[in-house]
Amino acid sequence: MFWLLLCVVDVLVDSFEVIAPNKHLQAIRGHPAVLVCEFTPDPNLFNLVVTWQRQEDTRVVHSFYYQQDQLDRQSPEYHNRTSLFISKLHEGNASLRLAAVRLKDAGMYMCVVSNTKGTGRALMQVTYGAPYSEPRLSIHVNSSALKVQFETEGFPKPEVIWRGEHDQNISYHQEIHSQTEDGLYFIKSICEAQKPVVNITFTLKNHLLNQNLQRAVFLSYDEETTDHMTIVLAVLSVICIILIIGITWLAVKQQNKQRSSL
Repeated sequence: MFWLLLCVVDVLVDSFEVIAPNKHLQAIRGHPAVLVCEFTPDPNLFNLVVTWQRQEDTRVVHSFYYQQDQLDRQSPEYHNRTSLFISKLHEGNASLRLAAVRLKDAGMYMCVVSNTKGTGRALMQVTYGAPYSEPRLSIHVNSSALKVQFETEGFPKPEVIWRGEHDQNISYHQEIHSQTEDGLYFIKSICEAQKPVVNITFTLKNHLLNQNLQRAVFLSYDEETTDHMTIVLAVLSVICIILIIGITWLAVKQQNKQRSSL
């Protein structure tokens, strides 16, 4: 009889489960994310306790017991950003909605559920990504070189490739700055092109989000015209300087004349 009772208890304990169907969630910057957690339901919610925590440091992300949210111990960075699907709790849905994902939200999350049928937990990994913005093109020309530059922001660090007219890899200079608050990488990639014709392609790959940006640049650089423009601008600059000196001299002369008349 005692053995039979133990078997019944074991069956009841084993019948309770807490699972995370997706062990990994890819979250996108600024978008909401739903961390799915399911458990063996019990129609009576009075004894239901749901707690979401960060596994690394046990910070409380969200708590629910006594049939309502209990957020007194919620970590400050999650204030007004989390919610459960209350109407689905009786179905065994303890999923958490996290609003406006940011870099600090990345990490391991633990869903802990307890009711009259038992207690269990499930783990989930959340990773963070931000699509790279439309690359901003700028072109810098001087007497010795023509430089093509693209700037963009995203996360994580991308793969950047520059290719020439015949699809060959060409060298480039790149600066990467990590921004603190948004957690974005600012990318400035510069390729020095050969004159007088420029036919190159810039490619950026964000492997985490399967993002592939490709921008072609074709320029026809007329060096003679540029040289002529440089000469014209230089002449105009000299004329402007002479005019300024002349106006200043006339003003001083007029002022001295007025003083002498007094």
